[in-house]
Amino acid sequence: MSLEGWGREAQERLKASQVLIAGAGGLASATALYLLAGGIGGIRLVDEARIGLSDLNHQVLFREQDLGKAKATVAGLRLREINPFVVVETQVKVLSEHNVFRLAAGCTLLIDASNNATAGALLNLAAVRQQIPLVHAWVWGMTGRLTTLWPGHGPCLSCAFLESPSTIRPALLSPLPGIMGSLQALEVLRILGGLKPALLGRLLTFKGDLFEFTEKLIRANSHCSVCSS
Repeated sequence: MSLEGWGREAQERLKASQVLIAGAGGLASATALYLLAGGIGGIRLVDEARIGLSDLNHQVLFREQDLGKAKATVAGLRLREINPFVVVETQVKVLSEHNVFRLAAGCTLLIDASNNATAGALLNLAAVRQQIPLVHAWVWGMTGRLTTLWPGHGPCLSCAFLESPSTIRPALLSPLPGIMGSLQALEVLRILGGLKPALLGRLLTFKGDLFEFTEKLIRANSHCSVCSS
């Protein structure tokens, strides 16, 4: 593949990279699909959930015959079918303070596709410890958000002080995770390929009901209890 600003060196950097993805649902499905298609070296998926009927309208890696099975396991099987040359590891477990640093070890970048505030905070701790980027996305209803956090280069997730939507499991219009997951994959590819992150210090919000993108700046907090030291 030859693109302006993306040549053999960028592709080799991508091939040598491994990412941790928290979540194996709609966001993670779209993000992982495009990372595999792009030629990433390795993906580690972590999700404890099992596939339910309500997941099938927006989680494109799953089928009706997968109901009741572990999301991470099924997602791993489908991803290996798409690109058998990528190392895909799956962990059917809850991301916790006891395993997050082990799961993040050896990773070039962390991806928050969990729609879970606790998982996001844990990934943030790992990103701060390893001084690596964390690309965070969240979807709810007809709205999605996306940003890149990189301790030492910009704000961490704690600095950004992003509020979690009040509804824990809101209904989703089916294309929304695909839209935000594709954008998340694009940002990850940029960073791993050696380009500057486009969303460092910027929070991008997409409102599907208005078909409108907005953004606001977020800055590192010199008094942040997580990353300031």
